[in-house]
Amino acid sequence: MERIVTISSITIDLERLRSIKLNNYSELGETNILTIEYNSRLEYLQNPFTNEIEQTIIVDTITKEYPDFETAKAYQFEIQEIWNEYLQNK
Repeated sequence: MERIVTISSITIDLERLRSIKLNNYSELGETNILTIEYNSRLEYLQNPFTNEIEQTIIVDTITKEYPDFETAKAYQFEIQEIWNEYLQNK
């Protein structure tokens, strides 16, 4: 099975995937936001003020809002099914 897939115009790296969340409420009212979160990764950057190399932990996320909850839930389910299949075949 492919490691990189595209679903609903979102390209996902199944190897790095950590969670898939669906949030349908926010401070602004009802929303239908699908959030894909990847495992954290380390990056080393040079501090421009001290010239020291510093370690930074980065957690990449992808979010996409859908017009209704049913559509967002359907894509969440599809991504979960593909991720489970990937993990079983790995």
